Amino acid sequence: MKTWLVKDARARFGDVMAGALAGEPQRVTRRGQNAVVVVAEAEWCRLHGDVAARPFEEHLLAFPLTHDEWLEVAPGPSPLRSKPVFGDE
Repeated sequence: MKTWLVKDARARFGDVMAGALAGEPQRVTRRGQNAVVVVAEAEWCRLHGDVAARPFEEHLLAFPLTHDEWLEVAPGPSPLRSKPVFGDE
């Protein structure tokens, strides 16, 4: 696996992509720590399944918050939407 400093990966992103597309994952480090690994989409799908092809229900079931947790963080009504619309006054 090739390793890049983040500044070099930015400057040569085409080379990072080319390596990943050729089947070699590309590691990018930031401040001396491993940060990310770039892989081709085909490899990602092979490892994790085709996420986009999953039914929407599976995405909802994978949602990380419980119903009660969601109620705590859910956005309230928008102040813009609470104003009357013409004819609704």
